[in-house]
Amino acid sequence: MTPALLQADLGGMCQVLLEPDAPRPVWLQARRTGIGGSEALACLGLDPDKSRLEVYLDKLGRLPERRPNNRMRWGQIVEPAIREWFTERTGLPVVKPGMLRSRQRPWQLANVDGLTPDGGVLEIKNTNYWRRGEWTGDEVADGAEAQSQHYMDVTGRTHAWVIAQVGGEPPVIRRVERDEGLIADIRLMEADLWQRVVDRNPPPLEGEAAEDLVDRLFPTGIPGKRVDVDEAFMALLEEYSQVHEQWKSADARKAELRAQMSYEMGEATEAYHDGVLVATRNNRAKARADIKALRERHPDAAADTVTETRYRQFDSKILRKAAR
Repeated sequence: MTPALLQADLGGMCQVLLEPDAPRPVWLQARRTGIGGSEALACLGLDPDKSRLEVYLDKLGRLPERRPNNRMRWGQIVEPAIREWFTERTGLPVVKPGMLRSRQRPWQLANVDGLTPDGGVLEIKNTNYWRRGEWTGDEVADGAEAQSQHYMDVTGRTHAWVIAQVGGEPPVIRRVERDEGLIADIRLMEADLWQRVVDRNPPPLEGEAAEDLVDRLFPTGIPGKRVDVDEAFMALLEEYSQVHEQWKSADARKAELRAQMSYEMGEATEAYHDGVLVATRNNRAKARADIKALRERHPDAAADTVTETRYRQFDSKILRKAAR
């Protein structure tokens, strides 16, 4: 499809900002000029893998870029095959438009995986086996739902086709209808976050992804460097201590319950209730290596096989005082 035909097909709702084959550095720079579909769920505060603060820092160029891992790279490699599967199954050809920008809301971007001639957008997902529950029946994962509604908002299209390869199985295909109520909610939260970017007013650190973000921002500490903290920090530390004690108590109770059930099972490895498997206690083996001895006796082998992971450990000193 030529640029002119593509623009006409989009009905004037948005403009083509970058072609599909734009160099990655150019693409990374362009995505900092607005909010994209992959950030829609984070803007709602519901993304377990990305917080609002992460999106904010990324737009300002203050966030270390994630290194592509094997799963991400594999997703890029199999995307054309998944797109071909979609066309084979539905008979709908797909056009990749590149990065799009909303004309009405220039801060709203869309890097859709494709446009279909029936008035839809295509979103491709490649996810692992452990997240298969998000795709049971006619379900669509929350992230794919939010992303699809964002794309429909930018393009004005009526529906989205979501095709997902789950755990290496043949892809499943879902049709997502345009939801004006959800679109309004997403747009409101995205606009709020973008205004924060404009005003340099960061959102609070929150959500499941908060700790991962902190580790990426501050991967190493300067030995001996001090910081003076205020009463707000001390309140957080007190709450942390309370939660820690509750966790220890819950963990002890878990161990007690586990022991009671294991005692009832005895030598059995499977427990059934009314013919349904409800618990297992299987045989396992764990091998441990003496890294120090390995390095002393076989330094070359240790150098080739031992991987060292560096991390920072938070340690509450008031917890230790309370334990004395």
